[in-house]
Amino acid sequence: FPGGALIGCTAGFMNVPKIKGTHTSMKSGMLAAEAVYNAVTSSTFTEPVTLTAYEKLIEDSWVYDELYKVRNIRPSFNNPFGLWGCLIYSGLDMMFLKGRVPWTFKHHSDYASLKPAKECKPIEYPKPDGVITFDLLESVSRSGTNHGENQPVHLRVRDKTTPVERNLKIFGGPEGRFCP
Repeated sequence: FPGGALIGCTAGFMNVPKIKGTHTSMKSGMLAAEAVYNAVTSSTFTEPVTLTAYEKLIEDSWVYDELYKVRNIRPSFNNPFGLWGCLIYSGLDMMFLKGRVPWTFKHHSDYASLKPAKECKPIEYPKPDGVITFDLLESVSRSGTNHGENQPVHLRVRDKTTPVERNLKIFGGPEGRFCP
């Protein structure tokens, strides 16, 4: 899209069967940086920058080869046969077909699975025991995540009433349960 690109985890560059994505995310970032550099140093540079070369760089890289082979694993979770259907399909695809099937399953949109809070029963989690389970602050501190306290906010909300009027009132504030 003009002025930006989806890279790394945002673009879904995760190898689901291996539960690994750092290497593919890093490589996609490197390819995006290469596309940005080439775009801004080109003689035809105009703003906003459109990274048309980025998609081609991804397709020509090992990232595409690796992820193309496993493209149907995650969407196979959403099938009419449930868990067993997913396990059977995924096993056949990984062991024998190796992604060489002529079809690509469609992913579901995350937002489409979000239900209004009034339709859902709150989950009752046991209190953290401090040995195996920990409260949120303890878990964050153990994660080793480090952010600068004066780091500027990089996400901008266009309409500040939406989080309150829609997300909180209708959906019970799902932002508090997103993966950080």
